[in-house]
Amino acid sequence: MTTRPLALFALALLVAPAAPAPGAADDKKSDAPKVTFETVRPILAKRCAKCHTGERPRGELDVTTFGAIMQGGVSGKAVVAGKPADSPLYTLTAHLEDPKMPPNSPKIPQTELDALRKWIEDGLVEKAGTAAAATSVAPTTKVPDGITKADPLPRATPVTALAVAPASPLAAVPGKKQVLVYDLATGKLLGGLPFPEGEVHALRFSRDGKLLLAAGGVGGQSGAVVGFEVGTWKRRFAVADDTDAVLAADVSADGTRVVFGGPGRVVKVVSVPDGKVLHTLRKPTDWVLSVGFSPEGLLVAAGDRFGGLYVWEAKSGKEFAVLRGHTKAVTALAWRADSDALASASEDGTVRVWDLHTVAESAKWEAHPEGALDVAWHAAGALATAGRDGQLRVWDQKGKKVADLGPAGDAVLRVGFTPDAKGVAAGDWSGRVAVWPVAGGEPVPVALPVSAKAATLALIPVPTPALPIAAAVRPGPAPLAVGAAALQAELARKRAALKAVEDAAEKLKDEAAHDPKNAALAKAYLQLCEAALVVKAEVVEAEAALAATKEVRK
Repeated sequence: MTTRPLALFALALLVAPAAPAPGAADDKKSDAPKVTFETVRPILAKRCAKCHTGERPRGELDVTTFGAIMQGGVSGKAVVAGKPADSPLYTLTAHLEDPKMPPNSPKIPQTELDALRKWIEDGLVEKAGTAAAATSVAPTTKVPDGITKADPLPRATPVTALAVAPASPLAAVPGKKQVLVYDLATGKLLGGLPFPEGEVHALRFSRDGKLLLAAGGVGGQSGAVVGFEVGTWKRRFAVADDTDAVLAADVSADGTRVVFGGPGRVVKVVSVPDGKVLHTLRKPTDWVLSVGFSPEGLLVAAGDRFGGLYVWEAKSGKEFAVLRGHTKAVTALAWRADSDALASASEDGTVRVWDLHTVAESAKWEAHPEGALDVAWHAAGALATAGRDGQLRVWDQKGKKVADLGPAGDAVLRVGFTPDAKGVAAGDWSGRVAVWPVAGGEPVPVALPVSAKAATLALIPVPTPALPIAAAVRPGPAPLAVGAAALQAELARKRAALKAVEDAAEKLKDEAAHDPKNAALAKAYLQLCEAALVVKAEVVEAEAALAATKEVRK
């Protein structure tokens, strides 16, 4: 019979024997080194992580990080410092209470239980040299501090993040494990801020312009949110997430809290610089693509890939509103300066403005029929949007179009107003960054440091169907006619090869969509897309050569 009803743990953890007898051994106990989370982490990973990690951990308890364990699960605290008997993480795995963990399995080895019990008794120390029950999750890797020389990109890459400072001509875009910082007034590249944690997926300047936030990581492995002090460009904090890359992040107006989300389908609010997890918000049902604090810091909003849009009270973590209307992914959020209204952009093509007093939609318009990918709201009141149609547009808050800019070279992924609202900086899928004058005129390009060396494409074997080429080799008509026949056969082979590559790419695309965390599938798909472009170019050349031959014959 269950002695404590816990929906919390379908756990696979550890516990220990009865407390040691008092005596001389107790005197030595205080001198022994404390057991840290780094000691018990491998045990938890081996015994418990199968159920208690990922997008929806069992009982909403994640045991893979120190901060997550401190957060607990749906039934409350998992561990209580100094009190193993009051820590379900210990009592359930020691089989002292039901449900016994791991479920339907014998008790885990006693040495592992001893380690867990000792860790709890020692005060839940995260790592050597830190205080008991500390919650810092900052990465320990030593990284260069300050701005450095920008590393060249191997090729033009999609501009997946862009930030423009609110009161100075500074802009930031992703580089090669760097954040590239520009002076938009001169177009000069100031340098790169090291981001060894992985790829940069989100950039944001604080509302006072004193902090630049960069977020990203390694897909399926780790994520990070780093704050750089504008001017000195030194790291002020680095908050780590051990589960997946961070796709969206924002910093509160007072600089004391960070909110972020990603493929894990949760939104986390943490304090900085200590990294203490204040709230874990589990309302989203798909990847979190957009987050943002309201300007006064009272609310925090998030949008997910399924079209969900949610608002919580930032201090308490209590749900404030669920804003229903978008039918596809909510790709971006932007707050009005007075915090009374929130704008959201979506793959359904619309931009919607929400009144947070009435918790209702106050405006809606079709901004980019093929999908709206970003929205920015200037303090003066104008909104800028970007879309898959390659266009940038400026609107008033009721949806009346003010300016139609573009087309850009490809789908526009990110936009941001210059401080005076006279220009809109934008980055697109082709890797182009430019500032577009709102009044009209040619855009001013911002040159990214792309290596002059041509990229080498990986050779991917593609089955080429055997086609008859007898007409190309048998004796017959004039040499010109023979050449035309050979060109026709060559063109047929290339078209067949192109179809084979495109079919293989389409199949990989479907597989990657069903397994979004499989980096190998995504990489293979991209390689096939590149190969398809090469073969397509050869088809075009062959068609041109054949057409020229026919023209000569005439």
